[in-house]
Amino acid sequence: MRFYSSQFIYTFCILSFLLSNGNAEDTFTLHGQIQFNDDGLGYGGSDVWGYTTPAGEDYAIMGILEGVVIIRAEDLAIIDTILGPMQGDPYYHRDIKTFGHYAYVVCENTGTNEGMQIIDMSGLPESVELVGTYSYNEHVRSHNMSIDVSTGFAYVLGQNREGVRIIDINNSQDPQEIHYIFTEQIHDVFARNDTVYIAEGWRGTFSMYDVSQKTSPALIVRVDIPDNGYVHTIWPSDDGKYVTTTEETATKTVKFWTIEDLENIHVVGEYLGPNLVAHNAQVMGSRLFISNYTYGMSIVDFSDPVDPIESAHFDTYTDNDDPSPPWVGNWGIYQYTENDFVFGSDINGLFTVMKYYKGLDNGAFYGDVNEDEIIDNMDIILIVNMILYNLGLTESQHTLADLNFDDIINIYDIYLLAELINNN
Repeated sequence: MRFYSSQFIYTFCILSFLLSNGNAEDTFTLHGQIQFNDDGLGYGGSDVWGYTTPAGEDYAIMGILEGVVIIRAEDLAIIDTILGPMQGDPYYHRDIKTFGHYAYVVCENTGTNEGMQIIDMSGLPESVELVGTYSYNEHVRSHNMSIDVSTGFAYVLGQNREGVRIIDINNSQDPQEIHYIFTEQIHDVFARNDTVYIAEGWRGTFSMYDVSQKTSPALIVRVDIPDNGYVHTIWPSDDGKYVTTTEETATKTVKFWTIEDLENIHVVGEYLGPNLVAHNAQVMGSRLFISNYTYGMSIVDFSDPVDPIESAHFDTYTDNDDPSPPWVGNWGIYQYTENDFVFGSDINGLFTVMKYYKGLDNGAFYGDVNEDEIIDNMDIILIVNMILYNLGLTESQHTLADLNFDDIINIYDIYLLAELINNN
């Protein structure tokens, strides 16, 4: 019997990984799926959001035909279904957001438990509880909502999609209506740190509002989108330097806008999936997570916003990649989990859980230390000079040179790089 040292096995595993996964592509693998009911015509599934318990367990909250369902991500256990209204909207639009240990659900339908539903999630993993519903001046229906978790205010679309309701939810079971922002048209809203970003539908614009004074919101800027489609969603980058927009119209791209200079807001990069239309898009770090209808769930690396590249994809709808309408395939996506899960919701009621691990940014390769897109002896020379002469590396160079992922650059990384060159 032949025995191999643990160091040999470790080196073999590292080299195998580098040879097979050396580039920037993210890892995006199927964890599991559940098929929920549709209405017989293929409709019933809508948006999806998530909640992480204080113990670190991730749960999905998905809009389904009958209401919303709460699912534990790890084992796909269904905890409960909270019944919701089902009348008046053939697409069963439901939108979900969380604040503290509460989930808030708005819907375009009327009927059972209509209005903004308030669900207490503190009983997980055993149970959840609908603790109330909220409506104001006959505003029962709503298409979308956002919650500024830094301030405890919900921003809920008005019933006729002409503006945004500002609602204080700091007393989570007793919301208080504060004000209304009139926008003529609106489809979606995002709120963070007293700034509200609004996608304004067929008006062909997006806007930003300062809502630090809740009873007197101030328009910061409104931007016209040239040759626009239906302006569907808007989401800012984590650093607030960019926003991304989708237009729910075939051939209209997902756009990346620089907003650092409010007098010169403009598109710097674009992305379009093979199905030629995107639905929702949400930012996490240098990645944009997109629900792409017939193309399924896609992830775009925009670490270089001028040149965004698709870094991962999973097709939840395998019949075709045709443009919509008809509206079929992936509706919603959610990625802000504790345990690297990504949730997807399809219009036909399909729920998907993916495992996601972020790769390198901007198409880089491990070992390409000088970032010239070639792995060769010049990269070895750079590491040798760094070690011999105590030269510093940039943060990105350090990441590319740390081939055994121990956060230390030494002779072992040189050995691995030499082997990588020899095997390529």
